[in-house]
Amino acid sequence: MLKIISKTAISLIILSFLSFATFAQTPKNSAVTNAMRQEANKHYQNKSWEKSAKAYEQISKLETKNFAAKYRYAMSVMNLGKNQEAEIIFQEILKASPNNPTALALARAYARQGKKENAYKMLEGTLKFGGIAPKTLETTQDFASFKNEKRFKELLKNSDLAQNPCKASPEYRQFDFWIGEWDVKNPQGLVVGSSNIQLILSECIIFENYKTPNYAGKSFNIYDKEDKKWHQTWVDKNGVLTEFVGELKDGKMVYVADEMRSGKRILVKMTFTKLKNGDVNQFGEFSADGGKTWATRYNLTYTKKKK
Repeated sequence: MLKIISKTAISLIILSFLSFATFAQTPKNSAVTNAMRQEANKHYQNKSWEKSAKAYEQISKLETKNFAAKYRYAMSVMNLGKNQEAEIIFQEILKASPNNPTALALARAYARQGKKENAYKMLEGTLKFGGIAPKTLETTQDFASFKNEKRFKELLKNSDLAQNPCKASPEYRQFDFWIGEWDVKNPQGLVVGSSNIQLILSECIIFENYKTPNYAGKSFNIYDKEDKKWHQTWVDKNGVLTEFVGELKDGKMVYVADEMRSGKRILVKMTFTKLKNGDVNQFGEFSADGGKTWATRYNLTYTKKKK
């Protein structure tokens, strides 16, 4: 399987899951009835903040570790303009269950009280846990006075990188020269197929869609920062699966895979070269002697489709 999740990302996913589990914790044999929960939720959804605050305050007192209820209680009182009271509740939640939504809410409470430095520190602290979507920061009215400040612009940039970590590493951009809409030609210049190469999943994956009149295949390509190699998983309409490992060498992307074909083990190699005119050459080879000698499989040129 293609390795697309780093150890760091896995750790963040686990942390988020554990935080959410704590955040939504509800004790057994609670004195809070379903009717009380439904009533509180109704007031919250209707933005009836006084009634919502009263309902969630009651639930929070009966279920002291129900941080989801505490969060809604704090949001309700903040919407009533009781920002200092909301601040205290948000701080209590974060102490027990660190999570970015509450950190964002606390930053808003700080901003409303003119505690700009506190707000900045809270928002900057979210970066280690994946950050806040830049669009959310930009459109949150509580941060309107921050928008033209250098520190806020830097926060937006860093939040974008935290949300989309592949943007922060130039290695992920090494194979971008293959992205585009292509006609695929043989050495005689005849079009033998077409390929749509897309950048997907927050610019982490280069996704290939290749087809000819009677054949089709797809591949996922990613740089793995753990082993510092490129990986391609190729699948086609005939049920063939090939796992390539490669790297950028002298400006060329070189992939190699170990395959079993007709009961024999062979090595297959693909070399992608960006040509001066912007086209891309894909040169395929195979070796039956462990890489001592190589024979040509194909020689294809990707040319930009004319609009």
